Amino acid sequence: MTMPCSLTGDMSIGHAGFSPAPIIPVGATTVLVMGVPPHVKDDEIGVHVLGNSAHGGKILKVSTSVLAQDKGVARLMDKGDCGSLILGTGATVMVGS
Repeated sequence: MTMPCSLTGDMSIGHAGFSPAPIIPVGATTVLVMGVPPHVKDDEIGVHVLGNSAHGGKILKVSTSVLAQDKGVARLMDKGDCGSLILGTGATVMVGS
């Protein structure tokens, strides 16, 4: 399914009650989409909190057909390894599965 691209500055919206968290781009920093790097597989999801529990994660589920520097590009509602959902505000750049 085609969804908007996730871009640097987009956040994870958390999961199962955990708080939203920033996403730290570590992958495709030389590729630009709408003037900023897209989020890609293995970009880091910052620490998110629920009560006394806290953990970070990495973007895991991404497009397998659209790559930036040999890594799958993340889209709106893709997931991190902890289940955290990813926002995607690059609505003028749609990314397929």
